[in-house]
Amino acid sequence: MKISPQRLGIIGGALVLLGSLAAQPPVPIEEQPGVDVLARGPVHEAFAEPGTEKQQPAPVIAKRPPDPINELPSEDRPEADQSQWIPGYWAWDDDRNDYVWVSGIWRVPAPEHQWIPGYWQQATGGWQWVSGYWGPTGAAANVDLYPPPPEPVEEAVPPAPAQDMVFLPGSWVYVDNQYMWRPGHWVANQPGWVWTPSCYYWTPGGYVFVNGYWDHDLDHRGILFAPVAIDFRVAQGAGWRYRPSYAIATDFLPQSLFVNSNWHHYYFGDYHDAAYVRKGYTPWVDHHITRNIPDPLFSYYRWEHRKDNRWENDLRATYKGRREGIVQRPPRTLVQQHKQVTQLREKAIQPVVHLKQWKGTNFKLERVPKEHVEALHKSVNQWREFSNQRGKIESQARKVVTPGKQPAVVHQSVRIQMPRTEVRAPAVIRKPPPHPAIPKPQHRDKGKGKG
Repeated sequence: MKISPQRLGIIGGALVLLGSLAAQPPVPIEEQPGVDVLARGPVHEAFAEPGTEKQQPAPVIAKRPPDPINELPSEDRPEADQSQWIPGYWAWDDDRNDYVWVSGIWRVPAPEHQWIPGYWQQATGGWQWVSGYWGPTGAAANVDLYPPPPEPVEEAVPPAPAQDMVFLPGSWVYVDNQYMWRPGHWVANQPGWVWTPSCYYWTPGGYVFVNGYWDHDLDHRGILFAPVAIDFRVAQGAGWRYRPSYAIATDFLPQSLFVNSNWHHYYFGDYHDAAYVRKGYTPWVDHHITRNIPDPLFSYYRWEHRKDNRWENDLRATYKGRREGIVQRPPRTLVQQHKQVTQLREKAIQPVVHLKQWKGTNFKLERVPKEHVEALHKSVNQWREFSNQRGKIESQARKVVTPGKQPAVVHQSVRIQMPRTEVRAPAVIRKPPPHPAIPKPQHRDKGKGKG
């Protein structure tokens, strides 16, 4: 399958040719002491997470994660005060065999939801990541921790009752101290909105259930900054701080996005080599929630490009060509990208761009007021304290099971107090579509779930 150079960039919500971005003269690299900007790596989980019904515990890493770095918000933000700053965190990088910093982001919150940050917890043999998630607004003070849900049921997808509809997967729900199956169903697609399916998030004390909800499409979510590798010898110096200034290009993600289910993370950039399949990386176009239901983000963009009969084939050809080495792969660092732009010019691929060149389709940038910078910095510390509090409470909630007996099918409610931040909540500009009608749960043989 061949793909023309003219169509190679016509991928993703922005519909912008990559060549038009690469043709711009590169901004000289801004040096921040101790910082190496990466052109590939994990996508901040508050920006986007891959679809799954039941999250598995993350791998245990022997090396302890460093203390969080001194991170400030970027100098510019989306205008209209509709986004909030969500701080970064450490993530494990298999290739480097070390941690990289997932930069903070400007995020337009998922409607009627608030971000619950993740944390690293000490586990047997090392350290383990516990994911963050978007929880319902006002419900975070009391969190229900459930016993492990059964394996999801592999449902057959019935014929769509009408055009422009997407099938929502079913899920187990906990009713009267037992799990019952809530069947999947169809819902009409909505321009600019992606349905996030229900999911069970693993924690040391049990599973947190988050019901499905509408979230903004990628173009309306804010600014996603590039991850960075940190030189700890420099970062530990007095007065050192990091302030992100390189964002991931809006039109780059959909044509180079991967899912690593081990970490419940999206990854962007050059993970095209066949060796990454063995490490748990799946191309976005091939990731499925169940055998019959693709990743919700992919379903949305396939629907958005429904009038382009070649969109999916061209997209798959791009992934296939890069894996086989017949289509140019993206650079892996900002330094490599800068060399490509200098040498190849319009043929170069720019995964990351400086904010001076960033062109979101729905946001203009404005300078962060000086009086807000200090308040935002304080809010970062408050979020980190909340993250530590969440970790302690969920770890203490571990159930004790009497040897030789089956664990009781019960759940417990724990209280986690949200931080009282000095930064006001962002303005609500876009109202989501109505919540779809959800079928009632029903009894089902738990032994018929997928293995």
